[in-house]
Amino acid sequence: SKREQKRMEKAGTPTPHNIDEARQTQQRLLPFERPEGLGIEIRAAWCPAQDVGGDYFDVIRLGETLLAICIADVSGKGLPAALVMSNLQASVRAYARADRSPAEMCAQLNRVACANTDNGRFITLFYGLFDTVRHSLTYASAGHVPPIVLRSNGLQENLTTGGMVLGLFPDSVYEQASVSLDPGDHLILLTDGITEAPNTNGEQFSENGRMSELLTRNRKLTSAELRDTLLGAVNSFAGQALQDDATLMVVSRLR
Repeated sequence: SKREQKRMEKAGTPTPHNIDEARQTQQRLLPFERPEGLGIEIRAAWCPAQDVGGDYFDVIRLGETLLAICIADVSGKGLPAALVMSNLQASVRAYARADRSPAEMCAQLNRVACANTDNGRFITLFYGLFDTVRHSLTYASAGHVPPIVLRSNGLQENLTTGGMVLGLFPDSVYEQASVSLDPGDHLILLTDGITEAPNTNGEQFSENGRMSELLTRNRKLTSAELRDTLLGAVNSFAGQALQDDATLMVVSRLR
């Protein structure tokens, strides 16, 4: 009722209207433009466990031939994680530059996170610069679930180079590495809401080679088809609504 909503607003309690506004605001923070004409396709899915969440992904065009690609996961879920996520998004947008390396970017974002987060809350993040001429990705990972390079021949490579999660130690140092995408290759970026999604027996989706086998079997699909196939498999495996925020991004080099 309107009376109940006014009472909740007066008490500072989030109302259904406020929650809906927050969800719409958070969705607007996520990228809606997909870079076209660069020899790659990018498709993503963002699935918060609650109305809002702490997962974040971004694609930022930094020049004619350079893209920043980012995915992150704030510990926890719901409104507190969403607030940290929006702060992280603003920081990434503020500091992303063509001449700032992924290792430097992680160090900068870590300093910001240490200054702005408390209560032991931390962030895992993967940040890369993709050169659309050389089709190479230079990246650094701050404790994030390793993205997977899925080759057209079925081989897979996990991207693990980097350092500590963001928000714990202000002087953390990060390393970076590079990898190339050949025609028909995919880069799969995800959060642990995908990899750690449990079934009714408590087994996680990525255990026992399940996800690896699924990706190899479906490597010929388009980016959108691969995204949808992976999400469908996770939901089918879990047999229930996902308990954690789940985000997936597929970057595919066109043949």
